[in-house]
Amino acid sequence: MRKAFHQYFRPTTDELNQLWQEGLLSFDASVLLNVYGYSKKTRDDLVQFIEEHSERVRLPHQFGLEFARNRSSVIVKQVHNYLRVEESLRKIRDEIASTRDHPFLSKKSSRAFQAIRDELEESRRAMEKLVGADPYADRMFDIFEGKVGRCPTSEERSKMEAEAQARYDKLVPPGFADAKEKGFPDACGDYIAWQQLMEIANEAKKGFILVIDDVKEDWWLLERGRTLGPRPELLEEFTRVTEQKFYMYNSENFLRAAKEFTSAEIRDDVLEEVSQRAADEAAALRAVLLKSIRAEMERAEVLKGPGSTDLKQPAPVPDSTPNADKSIPTAE
Repeated sequence: MRKAFHQYFRPTTDELNQLWQEGLLSFDASVLLNVYGYSKKTRDDLVQFIEEHSERVRLPHQFGLEFARNRSSVIVKQVHNYLRVEESLRKIRDEIASTRDHPFLSKKSSRAFQAIRDELEESRRAMEKLVGADPYADRMFDIFEGKVGRCPTSEERSKMEAEAQARYDKLVPPGFADAKEKGFPDACGDYIAWQQLMEIANEAKKGFILVIDDVKEDWWLLERGRTLGPRPELLEEFTRVTEQKFYMYNSENFLRAAKEFTSAEIRDDVLEEVSQRAADEAAALRAVLLKSIRAEMERAEVLKGPGSTDLKQPAPVPDSTPNADKSIPTAE
């Protein structure tokens, strides 16, 4: 029975171990771009881990395209984060600069405050340099050299875009959650990458572990705000089309699994930083979705008129619970 309905159950430890030992690894553009949001030490450790497993890495062309296309804007966003905080600290400094009235800071505290400002400025300048000279991108290019899937022809892309639209109309994952926000054909990227991933698996005759930090419901099974694991439809389709095994992790759970199934030494502070970033991004997405839901409910109230309470239930939104996907029951 377990084999017949495998998509509804978390793989056993033996099944995961086999996939970790024999399968290929792939990384969504969100994972590769998130590298720029980590501290330098964590960034170096993560890129080094990918380098150490480069012989097993494969990248759908669409993921590579999205990384290359969005890299500069992600770096600039981080630079602006620094500038925003630096400006906030400058205003605080101006408020406490007076020597006539309270508040006062001791010389020791003033030096510590200035050290924080200096460190932020130094980090910002280092981030700014990445726009032009990016050693992390260079390392990524070396890792994925000769391991990126083929670029689809214009005819193939048009065909996949039409397929994506038909699937999205039926809420078939992945990618349908992008349809409203991005529109067509921009919303087709996830579906195109998914097809390319299965194409690589078919050619290599190997299973895949996909690491993805996209937390929306078109990749993950959500139940009452909790992320239970990969969408069963994705697990079923991948196995049916490729006759290979497939599983998904976010970055945090991927690193935790790497500690369990490989000899990788992942520091606790790295896990903590990756976990916190995932929680922050999930919380931000949740806030955006709830705001959108409230707006839709308000519009529905206006259209239906006073006295009506027949509103659609809001769509589930992802939470930031660490290791939530491990709550899937395992059938023995």
